[in-house]
Amino acid sequence: MKIIHVAFACLLAIAGITVFILLSEPPAGVTGVAHETIAGMKLGGDGAARLEPIGRAPFYFQIGVICFAASLLYMGIAERRRDTQLRVSVLVMTAIALLVWYMLYSGYEAYLATGETDVVFGFPVPTNWMFWGIWGSFAIFDFFYVLMFRRYFLPHEDEEAFDALVAELKAEEERA
Repeated sequence: MKIIHVAFACLLAIAGITVFILLSEPPAGVTGVAHETIAGMKLGGDGAARLEPIGRAPFYFQIGVICFAASLLYMGIAERRRDTQLRVSVLVMTAIALLVWYMLYSGYEAYLATGETDVVFGFPVPTNWMFWGIWGSFAIFDFFYVLMFRRYFLPHEDEEAFDALVAELKAEEERA
């Protein structure tokens, strides 16, 4: 299977989930519920009840987005440079991002089910996964891009070939 097919499958899954959510019935209290004592103020209401009509669709939607992002990174590398180290690196980075997403979402679901959560670094556990984990897991992709730029994305020989082509085009333009 080609990587473009993986990217296309991710897009189809994302589109399908989006259509499912758009066609789902809006949950009761989706815009909040009136505050008991303060006029004009609304409370969030029951988060579990609001999530019930669409189930785990947001969870699977983000899995599709993470896999799509990883496939785009992989597609951005010339086929002749796609070696085993690259495949393993992309799979490991994707697995870390998926683990962080699972921890965040399952922590949020547990909070909705029980109304309780632990506090770490002054924040609820799901918030910590969001604050530290989400950006941190994708920072790994960024570091990979920076550290492996010359190996996978723009090696010196490709840059030299590009410079030679530009020089050739300039010379032809001057002759004309």
